[in-house]
Amino acid sequence: MFRVENADFIAEKLASELLPNQEFREVTKNAEEAIRRRIASDGQRDGRIVFDVDWPLLREDGHWFISCSDNGDGMSRSELERYMTTLAVQGASQNQSLTGNQGMGLKISGPTRHKMGVLIRSLKHGERTMIQIGWDGTEYGLIPLGSDDEVVVSVPEEMFPDFIHEKGSGTVVTFLGSTEEANTFAPPDRPRSWLFKYLHQRFFRLSDDDIEVVVRVPSGDEEDWPRTYEETLERHAGRGKSFNLSKVYGTGPIWDDAADRQKEGFRGVVELAGDAASDVPAARMHWWVLPGGPGTDVSTRTASGGSISVLFQNELHDWRTSSQANAFFARLGILFGKPRIAFVLEPLGGTISTDYARAHVLVGGKPVFESDAWLVWTDQFREQLPETIRQTMSEERARLHDEDPDKARRIRDRLKDVMGLLRPRRFRQQSNVPTRAGGPTASGPDGGPGLAIERSSGSGRRPGRARARGIGAVLTQVDPAGEQAAEIFSILDLEPRWVSEAEAETFAIVNGNSAGLHDRAAALAGVDGATASILLLNRDFRGYQSIVGAVNDWANADGDEEKAAAIESVVQEWVEQKMVEAVKGLRQLENGSTWLPSHFDDALSPVALTAAFMADRWHTLREVRRAVGSMRTRSAAAS
Repeated sequence: MFRVENADFIAEKLASELLPNQEFREVTKNAEEAIRRRIASDGQRDGRIVFDVDWPLLREDGHWFISCSDNGDGMSRSELERYMTTLAVQGASQNQSLTGNQGMGLKISGPTRHKMGVLIRSLKHGERTMIQIGWDGTEYGLIPLGSDDEVVVSVPEEMFPDFIHEKGSGTVVTFLGSTEEANTFAPPDRPRSWLFKYLHQRFFRLSDDDIEVVVRVPSGDEEDWPRTYEETLERHAGRGKSFNLSKVYGTGPIWDDAADRQKEGFRGVVELAGDAASDVPAARMHWWVLPGGPGTDVSTRTASGGSISVLFQNELHDWRTSSQANAFFARLGILFGKPRIAFVLEPLGGTISTDYARAHVLVGGKPVFESDAWLVWTDQFREQLPETIRQTMSEERARLHDEDPDKARRIRDRLKDVMGLLRPRRFRQQSNVPTRAGGPTASGPDGGPGLAIERSSGSGRRPGRARARGIGAVLTQVDPAGEQAAEIFSILDLEPRWVSEAEAETFAIVNGNSAGLHDRAAALAGVDGATASILLLNRDFRGYQSIVGAVNDWANADGDEEKAAAIESVVQEWVEQKMVEAVKGLRQLENGSTWLPSHFDDALSPVALTAAFMADRWHTLREVRRAVGSMRTRSAAAS
């Protein structure tokens, strides 16, 4: 049997791995388990968990402390002392395991985050007792509360809310903070709805038929808040400013309600089979298409669209939101309409667990998003992509689409010669030919089939019409030890698209890191730099705006709006050409050995494309002025 010599070190070490607000997750789970034990005993499905001001302490010492009260089965004097001073204790639910209650959560997350202590009072079998666990300046442990240094003391009835008295059992846990002046109810460095939103994002579904979870959300200035619980009841009756309790539903119901405001079919579940041969378990992908426009934002309660998380035991982990979600959405095939689409991935089976901190869901011992299982599941999801999501992406693409076909043709004509200098070689397996090829197989945009022109190089003739087909099984380099293959020409289409920085948030940006397209010249949208088919060009970028301004100063000193629009169109055309050449030119280096597909994520990141934009601006400005000057000459001749 192991012995512990320095329990305080273990507490601090374990606490360092916990996520912010973990203590409120732990107290919620403890309360839920206590209520379900009580329901199993008396059959009364009237559970209630209330996060509120600790009104008795506010009355006594004026401190605004947050407390969690529940009408579960409560704890006796001996249980209070045992459960709060023993690490890895076997709790009342007898469900201790790596995937169940580990008997360490609140006693680790509570006092290490609240050095002044966590105050726990409980009612059971008519016995009302209280203890406090915290840091006494030397070690973590029970802090004496009684006049004779008793650590467990009796407390009067008024220290419990009415709904606990009505049930005859329950517990109140109060968080005292780490300083004498702490306000744990409404911390000054957090928004007023901090706990309300945290609980929504942490749990998938709460407030079911058995248990209701509510949180007091303050509003207005502190001097206007009620000073007693009785005053809050008066305000509920309409006498005074609101200070209400708000129900917590969890992320699932919030997204359900938002999706259902449109019509049926805007949410669903895709079953993912996994791959038993590779030890990849099955999973479910829950998906929602949320409405857009005013009055549809859900971000005051939980994450908004464009977010993905992992579900395990009714808790949501590994949230990826905003620009952090770009690569994950691209892997799922979502390139347009990202802010309206949301996902929750639910791995299934006995091999699924979490790390100690419950920060990551593990499959085969690895966090889901770092595992091979994630790659298998995303491939399977793309094959079953719901039609509603397809339609949403099409609508978003149509809304943003504003391409000038003549401009695209001019750019292609100007780049035709330089693009012919060096092109990636592609080979398709074919018997009875002398060439042998190998290396990684090429893939089209988004990991799917791209375009390959089925014409052998050096054939000496051009067919009337080239035959295009997917390049998903095409080899990329000459290899004497490879397979027999014939060389073909391939084309990976690239679609330039001018967007604002706000519009760019709707795309899955390759290697965007936390900045995305903010203060960047351009970015690729897609799965990776080697195959992404959309080139986003930032019309808000200061480097681009400076060129537009310089040409207007030169050719449009009077500020004529029509001239300004024409000048901007010309600037966009030449910038677009430069950036298309940068992307397509670099991709020509692909050879399967020194330039692998993974290298292009860095080489064609928004930062790298910004460097390409800033290079040779002299040439860009010269060509723009020449084109604008030609427009002025034609205009003068016509007049």
